[in-house]
Amino acid sequence: MTVPISWLLRQKHLSLALLTDRAAATHPVTFAQATELTDPTPWLSGGELVLTTGLALVGADATDYSEYIDRLAAAEVSALGFGTGLSHESVPADLIAAARSRGLPLLEVPFTTPFAAVTRAVMTRLSQQEYESVLRAAEVQTRITRVALRGGVSAIVRELATATKTSVAFVGGRITAVHPANQKSLITEVRAVAATTRDPNAPASISQSTPERTLTLSPVGVTDSWHGYLAMAGAGPLSNIDRVLLGHAVSLLTLELEKPVRLRAERTRLNAMAFGLLLDGRIPQDGVPSYLDEASDTHGNVRVVHVRGSGLGPVLRELDNALARAGRPLFAQSEDGSLTVLLRGTDTIDTAKTLLAQLSPTEAKTVRAGISTPHRLLDAPRALVQARAAANLTTATARILEFDALSGSTILASEPAREALIAMAADTIPVLTEHDQAHGTALVASLRAYLEANRQWESAAAELGVHRHTLRGRIARIEELLQCDLGQARVRAELLLSLLAWEGR
Repeated sequence: MTVPISWLLRQKHLSLALLTDRAAATHPVTFAQATELTDPTPWLSGGELVLTTGLALVGADATDYSEYIDRLAAAEVSALGFGTGLSHESVPADLIAAARSRGLPLLEVPFTTPFAAVTRAVMTRLSQQEYESVLRAAEVQTRITRVALRGGVSAIVRELATATKTSVAFVGGRITAVHPANQKSLITEVRAVAATTRDPNAPASISQSTPERTLTLSPVGVTDSWHGYLAMAGAGPLSNIDRVLLGHAVSLLTLELEKPVRLRAERTRLNAMAFGLLLDGRIPQDGVPSYLDEASDTHGNVRVVHVRGSGLGPVLRELDNALARAGRPLFAQSEDGSLTVLLRGTDTIDTAKTLLAQLSPTEAKTVRAGISTPHRLLDAPRALVQARAAANLTTATARILEFDALSGSTILASEPAREALIAMAADTIPVLTEHDQAHGTALVASLRAYLEANRQWESAAAELGVHRHTLRGRIARIEELLQCDLGQARVRAELLLSLLAWEGR
């Protein structure tokens, strides 16, 4: 906020007179500062109206006045107000000449006008401007909110650009909008600037400035869900009001773009409840909800994917995002250490791999998944048994398996055989589990890796991420706890089958 010198001259109660060229009085005043120092520049920041009675300039000559004006001009003050009637009956001619030569506006302040009155006038006007800008911002906020209800993203962008007299663009993954319409190059520029951010999944505000132009990018979205950038480009830095309006527009865009996200989240919760009833066998043959039809293909068939691993939150988010991009709903059930997802019967193992393709290498390494053969919708519980059996037989090199492609899976797929193996495991696996919980070890995981690697120490240790000597120590401890000899093939075979059945129970 600033006060033009022309406004001060129009305040008749101040009786100010401009002694230099009016054309030079173009710099607005940001503050009024009274000082009698001959060098006040250390306490000036530029834009001030400096007020002085010239007390320190009594007896000064033309050189002194010239040096004084030079210092003020170098400090980029907006004007000098010289009070007469105290130390000087009139403004010294040499001071006027020096001010004119440097193009510094010089005002005469008569004895009847206190400096406090000038300062009060400046500060009051600044306060009025601040209040007016707040009112304008409130009106614009109301207007932007009103158009957002009717016109969505494009209307918000258009209204913000009009109110701030800048170019505005929203650039998202699938939605873009720009105003004025002839500024489409701003969209390309925003994408280029956004690409330089260190972490595109956690965007931060970005600002680039030159003396002629400022480009500001503000992220639009909420934690774990962002939609793009709202960019504003204009001459010079953004004003405080512009920043307020930009923030308001970001909030409105977030609300607008979160609508489908929230709607999908509610639908996914409903789907999860229906999927749970389906797996529990609590949906009658003649009472299948219509929205479950979206889970099956045109023949009414489904597949079940069973995913095991640690930290399955990212897996669930990636599945949801991938299905959303394909315009498909998510049917999922999450339990401790496992995730069950319903796919269409026409989906394949390649579909499952594609849905999980965006996981980071670290996340993908912990994931094991099995996919069933196609089943009728109401046979989803049987499909889940197949998916679990397939997941139990995954390895470090085959982390996603299809039940139909398994060899040696007949025993685990047979319910009587599984019950016998689980009963056998009840005497062994819990011993190792209790030891792991009590001592913070990983004997169960080590046993599986060792058995799946067929006693290949290097392969098993690499799978676990430990040294082979560490693995040897763990296997020795397992043999001690279970009182068995893992050097015998039959012992290893029984343990591997019972371990797989136990994990898939």
